[in-house]
Order: sequence, then structure tokens, then C-alpha cells
Amino acid sequence: MKPLKPSQSRALAVLLLVVVLLLLVRVLLWPLWLSLSDYGERIDSLENRIEVYQRLIAGVDADRQRLAELQSSLPTTDWYLSEATPALAAASLQQLLLSQVNRAGGQLISTQIINTNGDTPLPAISIQVHIRGELDELVDLLYTLESSKPVLFIDNLTVLANPRRQVSARAQRRTQRQSIPALDIRFDLTGYTARESS
Repeated sequence: MKPLKPSQSRALAVLLLVVVLLLLVRVLLWPLWLSLSDYGERIDSLENRIEVYQRLIAGVDADRQRLAELQSSLPTTDWYLSEATPALAAASLQQLLLSQVNRAGGQLISTQIINTNGDTPLPAISIQVHIRGELDELVDLLYTLESSKPVLFIDNLTVLANPRRQVSARAQRRTQRQSIPALDIRFDLTGYTARESS
């Protein structure tokens, strides 16, 4: 093997130095640069989040004020039965029903308190209702119950012809037949109290 000339040896040494430097950059500095750029992107993302949260925090007072205005302009307290205990609320619901049935002109036959399951956020008060009346009285009663306050819901509505009212061809029974209401009506009436379930 021939010895290298000094210029060739210098060129080879510079080439080896460049290769070593490139390897150092590839092995040590490149992963470091990648992790730094990843950290930079994460920092930018977190700074953007901070800006969003700061804007949200700045708007909290205005949002609370707007909520208070909405709550004061639309009170919901009259949507619920006002009594504190389920027994009192059920009695109040029965009294409300009795007054509405009397106003509509029907006959209240019976009411019975129904135990409801407690899986709702607000306690439900339900009664089972049995009334007798004519069709126009039923329409007025159902409309009044579902459109007035407190908010009430009617479920399991059953309307049957009154079994006591027999159709007869005899004229003397016609007056008696008209005094007996034509419809036998049963339904469940449900209202809610404002107190949250515990």
C-alpha cells in the first residue's frame, strides 16, 4: 500500500470528520431536534387551549347574568305542585282534579294515589282517576288539565260507553237514560314537585 500524499491525507481526514459529524447529527442531534419540535407543537396547542379557557372564563360573569335574567323572566315554580311532601301534593292534585271536573260538568267517581318509581330527578305524584261524563265535558276537562299550571300529564286514558246507560226503545226510559252520563273515563294524572329527589 502506497503512503498517501499530504493533500490526500488531509482530504481523507476532512472527509472522515464530516462523516463522523453527520453520524453525530443523525444519532444525537436529529432525535433531539424532533423531540424539541414535538414539544414546541404541544406548547403551542396548550397555549391555544389556555387562550380559549381565558376567553371562556372572561365570559362566565356575562353568562351567569344572562342565566339569572332568563330565570327571572320565566319562572318555573308554577309548573310544579307546590306542596313539600308527596301526601300533601297528592291531596292537592286530587282537589285540583275535583274542581276541574266540577267546572267541566262531569262526575268524579273515584281517585286513587299511585306509587311511582323514584328514577326521575323530580318526584312524580300520580293518581288514578275514574269519572263519568259526556264527550264535550271530557274534551274540556282534558284540555284544561293539560294546558293549565301546574303542568300535568295524562296517561293510560280509557274511554268506554257507560255500561249503566242501556239503550232502550221505550219512551219512559228515555228521560232516565239521558240523566246517566254516556262515557266512563279512566286515566292516570301525573304532576311533579319542585323538590329534587335525594
